[in-house]
Amino acid sequence: MEIWQVVNTVFNSCSYVLTQDGASWIVDCGDVDLLLPLIGGRLKGVMITHSHFDHIYGLNHLLSLFPGIPVLTNEYGREGLLSDKLNFSRYHETPFILDTPEVIRIVDDCECVNLFDGVDVQAIYTPGHSPCCVTWKVGEEALFTGDSFIPGLKTVTNFPHSDRRQAQLSREYILQLAEHAVIYPGHPSPIESENE
Repeated sequence: MEIWQVVNTVFNSCSYVLTQDGASWIVDCGDVDLLLPLIGGRLKGVMITHSHFDHIYGLNHLLSLFPGIPVLTNEYGREGLLSDKLNFSRYHETPFILDTPEVIRIVDDCECVNLFDGVDVQAIYTPGHSPCCVTWKVGEEALFTGDSFIPGLKTVTNFPHSDRRQAQLSREYILQLAEHAVIYPGHPSPIESENE
């Protein structure tokens, strides 16, 4: 499996493309024009780390190109995809509401989903930054943490529905999971920048 990172134009959020054997999955969806060249063959779906605007704004465009692909999230994420107030896009130039709610697939905490032959992803609820936060654990090798954990940065907990205590518990859990895995955060890590 290969993993490609895209740094988007809105708040430098990160999207990721996972590819294997002519198939792809996307984690978070920002600038579709940057993602398209990385998609290897058939796009199977999208995993959302959380439904804040800077991590979802490309979804309607992507789904117009790949109709019917599933968008994986939790129940709070679903609410955010369908509310420009909850996803904060109401306060930007381009309010966002998902055009095709029927593609949303709710995943339970700790539920596993098959991505590719021999590769599963586990949805791990990591609230704090937002109740919609899901960390996606791909095998033992990769953790897509969204804004629940960005190495070198304190988790933002001053949004409506944020919870500082939950954020700390989620951070501790992610660090346990990351003992043998690479962390792929929702924004570039300042630690990585220092090491380049």
